[in-house]
Amino acid sequence: MSAVDEAGFWDVIDESYAALECGYYDEDSPAAAVAVAWREGLAGRPLPELVEFGVHFERMLERAWTPAVWAAACLLAGGGADEWHAHFDLDDRFADFRASLVALGRESFEVVLADPDALAGLPDADAVERGDWDFFMRLRSAPAEIHARAGGDRDGFARAVAQRLGGRPRRGGPGQDGPWQIDEHSLPGRLPRLAARFPESAL
Repeated sequence: MSAVDEAGFWDVIDESYAALECGYYDEDSPAAAVAVAWREGLAGRPLPELVEFGVHFERMLERAWTPAVWAAACLLAGGGADEWHAHFDLDDRFADFRASLVALGRESFEVVLADPDALAGLPDADAVERGDWDFFMRLRSAPAEIHARAGGDRDGFARAVAQRLGGRPRRGGPGQDGPWQIDEHSLPGRLPRLAARFPESAL
């Protein structure tokens, strides 16, 4: 059993994704299946290692906290600025989107971070259309829930993760200044493959 450093974190994520691809988990929703897979991948770990998993999870969410990834989330959510504010600033579905990118595994995560439009070409886009996957899975609390199921304290987990990160994780969306200032009219031109794959999307 490898340590939960960054490589060990991705081992759990990648092995879980492979198990999900093979249909090992029959849950009511993709998010539930992913959460079960992560929990089983971390079974038997001591509480400090589960905290480390949470730290690396938040670090990956932070890496995905970019205007370009935000634009992809907005396109897939559909609508315009008012809807984006409700979805992402109030309900924080941007954290759900970023967590769902992590769940794709390391290789796909890096591909999408480098070019969010590439999400349209991943096999997971087919799974979304079939209803077997979701780009907005509510996974942001999964590490805390895994820690709690193992006997940990939720508040203690949040404090420990924040201490390791040097502050509370960022939520909401990044600023829209600069080249990625967007609206519903400019999005299709910025992300043409995603726009063609999911026209007028509201996933």
